[in-house]
Amino acid sequence: MTNRRKRIMSLLTANSAAAKMTAALKSDDEHVMTEAWEAFQEETAESIRADFKLLQKTQDESVLAQRGYRVLTSAEQAWYKNVSSALKSSTTKQAFIDILKHEDKDDLMPETIIDDVLRYLVETRPLLSKIRFQNAGFSTKWIINDNSVQRGGWGEIDAKIISEIKGSLKVIDIKQAKYSAFCIVPLDILDMGPQFLDAFVRATMAEALGLGLEEAIVKGTGISMPVGMMKNPNGAFEQSTGYPDKTAIKVTSFAPAEYGPLVARVATTEKGKQRTFSEVVLLCCMTDYLKKIMPATTVLSANGQGYVNNLFPFPTEPLVCNAVPEGKAVLGIAEDYTLAVGGSRNGNIEFDDSIGFLDDTRTFKLVQHAAGRSYDNTSFIVLDISALDPAYITVKNVDAAATQTDASTGHSVVEQSDGGEQLPVA
Repeated sequence: MTNRRKRIMSLLTANSAAAKMTAALKSDDEHVMTEAWEAFQEETAESIRADFKLLQKTQDESVLAQRGYRVLTSAEQAWYKNVSSALKSSTTKQAFIDILKHEDKDDLMPETIIDDVLRYLVETRPLLSKIRFQNAGFSTKWIINDNSVQRGGWGEIDAKIISEIKGSLKVIDIKQAKYSAFCIVPLDILDMGPQFLDAFVRATMAEALGLGLEEAIVKGTGISMPVGMMKNPNGAFEQSTGYPDKTAIKVTSFAPAEYGPLVARVATTEKGKQRTFSEVVLLCCMTDYLKKIMPATTVLSANGQGYVNNLFPFPTEPLVCNAVPEGKAVLGIAEDYTLAVGGSRNGNIEFDDSIGFLDDTRTFKLVQHAAGRSYDNTSFIVLDISALDPAYITVKNVDAAATQTDASTGHSVVEQSDGGEQLPVA
């Protein structure tokens, strides 16, 4: 892991406020979310202040490199200076208007900054590392193919074509799905210079985007946001509620006879074509993984010296994602979900005065355009795991147990139906 990855990780995962942010988002309480977000930003600012004081004391800039601060490009330096100057201005609103009015100029956030944040998100959030996650840059349209198999036709070399190769293309407007988060920057952070402002902005963007993107990928309604895995992307769209929820399938066991048919549900597209894949993912929240998934997929090892976990009849990678509601899980093919993240030509940060200005802070808005959806309705299924049983050995009781003679010992044994250890009969 690079130093800057370590730095941004320390700003996020080491903060207790980051955990509170996750809990607040699940509460759907706007007041709780606001308090948690402000606490997160303040803890991030305090961490940066400590590093700034250390630099003043040591006068050794290699300390910043060791702590993961980025060496900024000239374009990044210029961008942060513009934003810092605007935020410190007595006429901040007009200063931002002056920066934003030239749509043809690269005078705001360079793509290198958002690229770095997105790379970090892919490295630290398992869900984002599994799906098709791409930065669309300044693109505003996203084109996807809605036909999984395109086939031609066999015939004589000089015969006419008997099957037309065609695909059904869908065009999605990335700019229609805009995710925004407010960022309150203490003025003393602005005074520390571009490198420290960069650390604050990237940490804030990473946390805001990480939480928001996972929430949308899992259960986004499709109303000015991506369509989540728990929704039917080809179902009837309602202006007030978006795309319909998938019906949850009740699961009580992950035994082969039950798990196989579940995985088979994602093996065929909506158009009846067979998919080929070697692994699926299973998404659930942390609580359900510990209470439901882990007990159902963990057994004592053969030598009795420890436990073996995450055992599934078909190769499956459990992913903890707290955006999944308790009692539910999402099973499917991760690569069948695509998230395209883009931005306006003039950057990802906009001025906003709806919160108002305090004496020692300035407020702006982080803006990210994104669109996402699964390939079709069969790419993912929703499971009801509220009644999932723990894993245990099942012994079938037969009326007339077959006996046989062990050639090596001469003892008779009773065969267990589950293929388990043979028990000697007295």
